[in-house]
Amino acid sequence: MKKFYFVILLVLPLLSAAQSNYKKGCVVNLNGDTLRGYIDYREWGRNPKNVNFKTALGARGRLLGPAEISYFEIDGDVSYHRFKVAISLNTVDISSPSSAADTSSVTDTIFLKILQKGKYVTLYAYKDGLKERFYIKESDMEVPAELRYGIYEDPNSDKIISQETYKAQLNQIIIKYSPDGGKLIKQVQRAAYRADDLADVAAQINGNTQTQVSSASGKNAGVRFFAGGAVISSTLKDAAYYGSPASRSVAPKISVGVDAIVNPAVGHLIFRLELAYAVNNFSFTDRPDPVFNIADPDISYIKIKQNVVYITPQVIYNIYNTDALKIFVDLGYSVNLLSYPSTQVTTYNNEGLVSSKQSKQFSASRGYYGASQFKVGLVLSRMLEIYAAYYPSANISNTINYSINLASYQAGINYYFGSRK
Repeated sequence: MKKFYFVILLVLPLLSAAQSNYKKGCVVNLNGDTLRGYIDYREWGRNPKNVNFKTALGARGRLLGPAEISYFEIDGDVSYHRFKVAISLNTVDISSPSSAADTSSVTDTIFLKILQKGKYVTLYAYKDGLKERFYIKESDMEVPAELRYGIYEDPNSDKIISQETYKAQLNQIIIKYSPDGGKLIKQVQRAAYRADDLADVAAQINGNTQTQVSSASGKNAGVRFFAGGAVISSTLKDAAYYGSPASRSVAPKISVGVDAIVNPAVGHLIFRLELAYAVNNFSFTDRPDPVFNIADPDISYIKIKQNVVYITPQVIYNIYNTDALKIFVDLGYSVNLLSYPSTQVTTYNNEGLVSSKQSKQFSASRGYYGASQFKVGLVLSRMLEIYAAYYPSANISNTINYSINLASYQAGINYYFGSRK
């Protein structure tokens, strides 16, 4: 099983690289000509340096960058504009702020993502390996200006200073286009340096016109809910000594949860939180320790009912991704809450029944434990998920004297509600 998941981790980057996601769109070359076709829409965590474009789905793709095109758009989803701009280099990490205001920058030709476009201003975003920046361009400007923001350490004290220059920049624009925009200026003072807040301000500067194009981060968020059932096979091993008993329980499991789809238009990367419940029934024979209890021939017949509540955050990646069929891998970590409504232990010796008592091993079980989750599966028609999962052996004992190990396999079905990307 370990080899199987190791192979998955090796093959995953190759499969994801090979999987394309061509969507209808257009590019504008440096001569101003618009070419309709298809663009490979990726899970861009950063602004793309280039894009794959083809004039027809059956045609061969071409890699186009700022040296070939000035604009590209994926219909109904996102658009980028090419500009040569100054890019700030100061960090915005509050845990390690700069010791002084850093105004250094570098000039480069890049694609800026359009967040909000209207009569007076256009708001852009640019994210690289350092941070996310926002740019604004007035209708009479040729090149957008960066909205500046920085976090610095006061050289005269241990205080952290937030240099929110972007608020003064926006206020100047508001005064220019909305002389009576006192209410909007107050909103700017509360606005954080993030896409949603700044896009809302830009939209109001533009008068909330119908011609605006918005693709702020909130527009790209996708949430769906799911519910499902599964069959879970769990093995409990009481390892108090070599040769200790093991028991298997096969039980139904019910689950509900929510998925956050990073980019619904692409649908590769998904974050999941799942809540599930199952009842295990274990039964085994506990014979005496062959080394230390040779003189004690007692044999115990143990029946245990175990309730398990699973709380499992997960990361899902669709390595094959079409509307009709998706194939995914899922890595998660499950925090499992345990309770034992009943533990029946009947002990016999050669003369018959000796006693009925609580099992010391299982009364020492933890109230919760953590376990990794490995899952693979497929999604049919964006609605029905079929999967198989594995929970490696985990120690649920609350003592260092011996271990009680629990491992599980699972097969199940989930049904999606809400967004079905």
